[in-house]
Amino acid sequence: MQTHILFTIVLATFTSVSSAQSRSSNAQWPGWSNISHIFSFGDSYTDTRFLINDTQPNAANPLGNPPFPGRTSSNGRNWIDFLTYEYNESTIFTYNLGRGGASVSSFDDRTLEFRPFDIQVDQLWLPNYALNVTRPRNLTSSRPDWKANDTLFTIFFGINDINFSSLQPQDERDTLHDTIFVVYTRLLNTLHDSGARNFLLMNVPPVHRAPFTMSMQNSERAVRTSLSTIQDFNARLNAMADDFMRDNTDVTLFLFDNFGLYNEVLDDPNSKPETSVYTNTTGFCAPYSLRNYNESSFNTSCGIPQREYFWLDSLHPTPPIHDAMAAGIADLLKSNQTFEFSNSPNSNAPSGTGGSSRTMGDVNSAFLYFPALCATLALLL
Repeated sequence: MQTHILFTIVLATFTSVSSAQSRSSNAQWPGWSNISHIFSFGDSYTDTRFLINDTQPNAANPLGNPPFPGRTSSNGRNWIDFLTYEYNESTIFTYNLGRGGASVSSFDDRTLEFRPFDIQVDQLWLPNYALNVTRPRNLTSSRPDWKANDTLFTIFFGINDINFSSLQPQDERDTLHDTIFVVYTRLLNTLHDSGARNFLLMNVPPVHRAPFTMSMQNSERAVRTSLSTIQDFNARLNAMADDFMRDNTDVTLFLFDNFGLYNEVLDDPNSKPETSVYTNTTGFCAPYSLRNYNESSFNTSCGIPQREYFWLDSLHPTPPIHDAMAAGIADLLKSNQTFEFSNSPNSNAPSGTGGSSRTMGDVNSAFLYFPALCATLALLL
């Protein structure tokens, strides 16, 4: 399952070694097998329709509510379902605050109904789950007994942001991305200040290859613009992670490369065992997009079962790629290949590389994490 390539780079400076030693001594990453809580933030790729004032995660349903696998955009299990149920190495209670349509920032009232990242953190996380909360605002029970060293915070945003920003003129797009990452950075710091220490960030997959983009007027231009917008967003994500790690030596951060994984599978579904069932990676069949929450759906008018389509609708994928995501995330978390800030003061790593990383406790070498290296470079060049 592990198809990632590790490139060893010798670290020659005393500053880098000292920083690694400091981070190793301060970090609270217990290893994937010792994680017992996940707080998840995201958009429709993550959303299971968890209601904060309903049943909380428990032994009978580790995601709390609604019944497993939730009301997902995949018409079945999504990556957080798979990670919690299939690739866990311990009992994990997952509090999934993600919501379909979410962007990073609320910007204006029009996006509030989609519960963007700032709403998820400021209005849901802080008054209910932060470590200093004694009387949760919305919970029907007491705050869960999570600790910094047994909890992972997963954050997956950007698809709705780039789908909007790619429609703007270049100068407005740059300004919008500047604003987005000011907000993103603030929210990372807010989570850190309220107890979070272990983070999994995920970059934007190649949604320029989704039917949503491919069907636009002047599709070639739309695809080029969407791709460049994704690359800019992902590069900024790497740079933000770089700065966040530099500023917080008690943080452990993983950066998962959705961009590379999706490209690899779209180019060759057999590249991952979880996605080898795919026979159509470019289109979708409308009856499946109505969602009956049955992964085994087969509508004769579609010609093939739902599970053989990569795309459920014009923008959302089906469960097999979510399965591959969870498998890759679990491999990353088990490997302890954590994101490590670069030696340069203004790192802006190329999108799709997954950023630089270091083995926990290893102060003599660093690693670059490149899933689907060839497929990614082919798109970037």
